[in-house]
Amino acid sequence: MGDLLAQPRMRLYFLGNTLSTIGDYALWLAAGVWVKELTGSTSRAGLCMLCLIAGTLLSPLTGVLVDRVRRKPLLLVSNAATCLLVLSLTQVHHAGQVWLIYTVMFLYGLSSDITNSAMSALLPTMVPEEQLGSANGLSQALTQGQRLITPAIGLGLLAAYGGGAVAVLDAASFAAGLVCWALIKVDDPKPVRSGQSWRAETTAGFRFLARTPVLRQLTTALVLGLFVMGLFETLGLAVATVGLHHAPTWAGVIVTAMGVTGILGGLLAGPAINRLGPGRLTALGMALLSVSALAMAVPSDAVVVAAALVFGLGLPFLIVGSMTAVQLNTPGELMGRVAGADGFLITLGQSVGIASGSTLIAFLPYRDLAYGAAALLALAAGYLLTRPEQRQQAAADSSSGTDSGSGAGVSEPVGSAV
Repeated sequence: MGDLLAQPRMRLYFLGNTLSTIGDYALWLAAGVWVKELTGSTSRAGLCMLCLIAGTLLSPLTGVLVDRVRRKPLLLVSNAATCLLVLSLTQVHHAGQVWLIYTVMFLYGLSSDITNSAMSALLPTMVPEEQLGSANGLSQALTQGQRLITPAIGLGLLAAYGGGAVAVLDAASFAAGLVCWALIKVDDPKPVRSGQSWRAETTAGFRFLARTPVLRQLTTALVLGLFVMGLFETLGLAVATVGLHHAPTWAGVIVTAMGVTGILGGLLAGPAINRLGPGRLTALGMALLSVSALAMAVPSDAVVVAAALVFGLGLPFLIVGSMTAVQLNTPGELMGRVAGADGFLITLGQSVGIASGSTLIAFLPYRDLAYGAAALLALAAGYLLTRPEQRQQAAADSSSGTDSGSGAGVSEPVGSAV
């Protein structure tokens, strides 16, 4: 970790990413409440997150863009454009202008796809392969830490000064990210056009995932795992209200507990990935989430908080392991499209999980939903642990990725999602 922070460009990388993410989460959390205040409609408020997810589902298309142009200039343009886009929200003052919030959230999802894919492609050119896991782990630790403060920042600004103030904060965070990336020196050669048709280029990421055993297995397990994560959107609220008989706001205790151990999980993920390899670290994360889901069914405050602590520890393992596996096993010229395809499948799985959870909770006791979530996560973890391709050490993964023409971390180089 110290070696990473000793590098000026990595300090800029983490600073820019951290500030941008604070702005992201503050606006994402505040947008739905803002719409609720303007319209009085809970269903219209829920459309904010739907619009954001709809934008992220275009990741296979944005992945083509990331692979067709130089990534650093693309990041600079994306940050600048999103900064101006978000500032347009300062003009929203009444219910008739809510359409602008929906439009911004959709385009925000599109921008996030571009940013995440481009950063995932550039990171392997900035650090040695053996430090990729540590770099992703530190990013996750910072992300989890931000979740402890961004609800207060976003909702506090909204309550005190209105949605326009949150938009200004978010725009400032993009401006900070723009300055940091402008100062980062990175190997970013102009990509060579493949000469393939648009359809072939758009599907190249999916085809690469399908024919690469390590990534195919990881993506299969992650789609199942993120489906379960979608269930937790409903399950967490049911645990707080039905299981523990608290007010809905008590779900904030669960989220805070997850954030505390999430920081620890991110810091531990780097050393762990060097011992276990990306695949087994991802499986360990899913196993911890399975234990957490099982404990969530126990009607005890102490047990549920402990379950949330376990959940927070396991989530960074899952994210860091899967992200590092993509970076180590993907050729640099395909990184944007593979990250886009992987993100599309995972987001789709999570979206189906959210819809399923909100439907099933009306017919099933929340405990049954928790037991089902635990079983599916255990199944996904067991699947990965029994695949020989996932038992490679990180160094072996790096070697195999390079042998296959990866170059990830040499000359031409994904957030995950939860």
